[in-house]
Amino acid sequence: MTAPVRVDPRVARSRQAVLSAAAELLAELGFGRVTIEAVATRSGVARTTIYRHWPDLHHLLAEALESVMDPCLEADTGSLRGDLTIALTGLARTLTTSATAGVLTSMIDAAERDPEIAELQRSFSQGRRKATRVAIERAVARGEIAPDVDVHVEASLIAGPLFYRRMVSREPLSDAFVAKIVAITCDRLGAV
Repeated sequence: MTAPVRVDPRVARSRQAVLSAAAELLAELGFGRVTIEAVATRSGVARTTIYRHWPDLHHLLAEALESVMDPCLEADTGSLRGDLTIALTGLARTLTTSATAGVLTSMIDAAERDPEIAELQRSFSQGRRKATRVAIERAVARGEIAPDVDVHVEASLIAGPLFYRRMVSREPLSDAFVAKIVAITCDRLGAV
C-alpha cells in the first residue's frame, strides 16, 4: 500500500492564490487581456512559480475557469424530461448568474483569434454538454427514445437555444424558457 501524497501547504496556498487571481482577472478583463505578469502581480506569486505549475497561460486560464464554474448538474430522475430540466436549469444559471458568466463571452470572442483558446473553448463546451449527453443516453437505454438518435447533435440542439439567448439575443433565461426547450425536445424525440 502506498502512502498518500502530501502536498506542501505553501504550494497549495500558492496554487490557490494564482487560480483565484487568474479567475478574478478573467472576470475583469476577459480572456484576451489576461497575462501571466498580471496574474503574478495580483497573486503575489512569482512568474517562475506559476510556470512550474502550468506550462503556459492557456492551461492556467483553463484551470482557473474550471475552479470557479458551477458544476454541470447530472441527475438520474428516471425520465428524459426530468434529467434535461435539471441539466438545463443548471446551464441557464451558469450562463446568467455565475461569477464567470461574462467570461464565457470573452472566451468565445478570443477563440476567434487564438487557436489555443479556440481549443480550450471547444473542450470546455464539450464538457459542459456532458450532462445533456448522459441524459439522452439514459433515455435511449431506458427505451424512452429511439436508439438511433445522434446524441452529440441532440446535445447541441438542446443547449444551443440557451447560448443563443444569452450571447446573441440577450433575452432572459428563465425557468419558463428552460421548460419550453425541454418540452419541445421531449416532443420531438417522442419521450413521455
